[in-house]
Amino acid sequence: MRISRIYNNNIALLEDSTGKQSVVMGRGIAFGKRKGDMIDPSKIEQTFVPEQGISPERLSWSLTEIPADILSIATQLEAQARADSTLAIANSFILPLADHLHYALIRAREGTRVQYPLEPEVTVLYPREVTYGRQALQMVAERTGVRLDSAEAIPLALHLVNAQFATADMSRAFRMTEVFAQVFEVIESAYGRTIDSSSISAARFITHLRYLFVRADQGKLESTGISQPSVLAAVRADAPEAFACAQKVLMLLEMQMQHSLREDELTYLTIHIDRLAKDIWG
Repeated sequence: MRISRIYNNNIALLEDSTGKQSVVMGRGIAFGKRKGDMIDPSKIEQTFVPEQGISPERLSWSLTEIPADILSIATQLEAQARADSTLAIANSFILPLADHLHYALIRAREGTRVQYPLEPEVTVLYPREVTYGRQALQMVAERTGVRLDSAEAIPLALHLVNAQFATADMSRAFRMTEVFAQVFEVIESAYGRTIDSSSISAARFITHLRYLFVRADQGKLESTGISQPSVLAAVRADAPEAFACAQKVLMLLEMQMQHSLREDELTYLTIHIDRLAKDIWG
């Protein structure tokens, strides 16, 4: 790979024979080099491939602005997330995570506090990611000596949620969170009771919805194998109240996701809602 652009002695933009670009970091990696020169692979410490919607210039500028210790923390946090077999990381979130941590530290030193309106929903819907966010705050405190506000775990959790989509567009995570809250409101309204979101059934239902969103984002909403009318008819007869509620939830999901969902999704929704109702309310 040859140098396409040098930003400083430690950061350069590379381009391979196919035209694919990447930003590399390494101590003195571009020192004494010029455009068109080859890079010594042994000096490359980190490689960043621009995500969709992020130009190499924007990526490189961010890397020059963010302190090396913050980038190191973000890199380690992503490595931990990727090592978790229960998470399917679709895109790198080192840069947005590091960028957020960088400005969170600036706000903390200035005594500025930010309110995150989705904090209750995120805490309930993504407990695993929120735990990760809290671990990130602990790592920041250990590495920098600065204790960030506990609420900062919320946007850190959302960065991890968003990394499970095929795109780096953070709006997907926000939209999904809002839709999940609406789905639970529909169910609570149908049954006239409050859902215990900490229950196992609620966690399973949330997991199902999350993978539904991810599949829709990746264009993989193919049938899951239980679309036979007889199966849906049996589920409907066994749980008529859950089926009626599932129809409302399906309409909401189709409207919000702008995707037509298959009949088997109505079956799954009915099963999950019925289990949720029985486990929580008896």
